[in-house]
Amino acid sequence: MKILLVGINSKFIHTNMAIRYLKANCDFDVELKEYTIKDDFQAMVKDILSYNANIVGFSCYIWNIQIIIEIVKVLREKNQNQKIIFGGPETSYDYDYYLYNNYANYIIVNEGEIAFNQLIGALQSNLSLDDISNLAFIKDNKIKRNITTVIKDLNQLRSPYLLTEDISNISKKVQYVELSRGCPYKCSYCIASLEKGLRFFDIDKVINTIDYLVNNGAKTIKFLDRSFNANKKIALEFFKILIEKDYPETVFQFEINGDVLHDEIIDYLIKNLKKNYIRFELGIQSTNSLVNELINRYQDTEKLISNIKKLQDSNVILHLDLIAGLPYENLKSFKNTFNEIFLLFSKELQLGFLKMLKGTKIRDEALTHGYLYDSNPPYEIMSNNYITASELSDIHIVETFLEMYWNKGFMNESIKYIISNYKSPFDFFFDLGNYYLQNNLSTKKYQLYNLFENLQSFLSSRNLYTKDIEDELKYDYLSYNKIKPKIYWHNDFKKQNIIREFFIKNQDNKIDDLYKYALVTEYKDGYLFVLYLPDKTEFYYFDGETKRIS
Repeated sequence: MKILLVGINSKFIHTNMAIRYLKANCDFDVELKEYTIKDDFQAMVKDILSYNANIVGFSCYIWNIQIIIEIVKVLREKNQNQKIIFGGPETSYDYDYYLYNNYANYIIVNEGEIAFNQLIGALQSNLSLDDISNLAFIKDNKIKRNITTVIKDLNQLRSPYLLTEDISNISKKVQYVELSRGCPYKCSYCIASLEKGLRFFDIDKVINTIDYLVNNGAKTIKFLDRSFNANKKIALEFFKILIEKDYPETVFQFEINGDVLHDEIIDYLIKNLKKNYIRFELGIQSTNSLVNELINRYQDTEKLISNIKKLQDSNVILHLDLIAGLPYENLKSFKNTFNEIFLLFSKELQLGFLKMLKGTKIRDEALTHGYLYDSNPPYEIMSNNYITASELSDIHIVETFLEMYWNKGFMNESIKYIISNYKSPFDFFFDLGNYYLQNNLSTKKYQLYNLFENLQSFLSSRNLYTKDIEDELKYDYLSYNKIKPKIYWHNDFKKQNIIREFFIKNQDNKIDDLYKYALVTEYKDGYLFVLYLPDKTEFYYFDGETKRIS
C-alpha cells in the first residue's frame, strides 16, 4: 500500500510539521510532498497523481483548503478507489461537510499522530475503525465520530525533525518547535480555546531538538505554544537554558501572554538577553475591558502595558497584535486601542481582522452580534452591529500603511517625530493612505526611495514638512541603506567645496575616498557626511568642526 501525505504551505519558508509528525510516528512507509499555495495547480496535481498512492492525506488550514478541495476533485475523477484522509484545524470542526461531499473518506479530528497510525494499520488489515480515537468517517450511510482523546504523554512521540530529506532545507525555512500543547485561555475567537489543559514535552528533549536544528543551520525557530509562559517555572528554566546556550546565529520566537508575564522572567531577560536573539509576540487585541469580557479574554490591560514597557528595557524584539471587528468594538473604541498601543512603539504592530473560524464560540454567536462574514476561508468579517463595512475599510487603509511605514522599520525614528506633532497615530496612517489613493500612488510596487519621497509630498501638502522632519527623514533613509543610495531631495550646494573643508579637518580619510564614497547633505546647522565604505558605514556631523555620529 502506497501512502502519500501532502502539505500545502502559504510560503516556501514555512515547514509543515503535521505531516512530519504523522510520518515519524507511523509504522508504515509514508511519502511526503510539500507545495505552496502559489505553485502551479496543474503541476501539483500531476505530481500527486504520479505517485499513484492508495491513500493520500492532506493537512488542511484556512489558507489551503480551497486548493485541496479542487485537487481532490481531480483525484476522484482519476481514481475512485483512492482513499483520502483530511486532518488539521480547518476540517476538525466541520468534518460532516467534507465527508458528505465525498472530499474525504476519513477525517482525523484534533491530534493525529496515534490515530493516523492506527487508521493505516486498520486499512492495511481490513480491521474495524470503531475504536480509533479522533476519527470521523461514514458507516452505514451515517457519520460516525469516534471518541476524542489527547496524547497524555507527548514524550512518547517520535521526533519529526530527523527526516533525512529535510536536512538540506533546515537553514532555508522557519523551524517550528513545541514545548507544550493546549491553551489555558478561552478566547472565543480562537480555536486554541477548544483544547483543554496543557501538556508538556520534556525540556531536555526540546533542547536536543534545537541543538540538532541549529547544528544543521536553522536561522529562525518559532515555538508553536499558544502561551509559552503559562507555566512560569518551566518558561524561566527554558529561557535560562536558551540564553546560556547562546546560539550565535539563530533567532527564537515565542507567543507570550503579557499580563501574566512574571517579573522574575522580565528581570532575567533585562539582565542577560543579547540583541536579536528572542522575539515575543504578545496578543493585546483590545484595550476595551467590555470587549475583552465579551470574548472571554480576562486581561489585565494595565499590567500588560506595564510589562511591555519593562520589556522595552531588555533586548527582546516585541511584536504586538490587535484585532479589528470584535464585539462592542466600534470605530471610536478601536481607534483608542490602536493609538494607545502604537504609542508603545514596539518594533512591530500587527493589525488583524476578526476571522470567524469554524468551531469557535464567536462563530456560534454570529447572529447575536449581527456578524456578516465571508463564507469562504479565511472567513473574515465584513461588518457587525458595532462597526460598518465602510469603517472596516478605513481600518484596512491604516493596516496597509502601518505595514509600509512602520513594520518594515525603514523610518521609525522619523515616524515617531511626525506623530508627536500629529492628531493621532491612527489619523496619520489613515490620512497618508488617502493621500496615496487620491494621487494614484502604488502600494504594491515601490522602492524605498518612493516611500520617503511620497511621505515628504504628503507632509508638504499639509504644510507639515519642517526642517526638523526633513533632517529626521534624511538620517533614517541614509542609515537604512548599506551602499550609497539615490537621494530623493535636492542638494543645492557644491559638494566638492564641502568635502575639501571636511578633508582639511579630517585628514585620516583619503580625499579620493571622500569623493568616491561620501554622501553629503545639509543637516541641522551643518552637513551630514555618510561614508559608504566597502566594509563599513560611518556617519559624521560637520559644521566647521567634526563630530562622529556612528
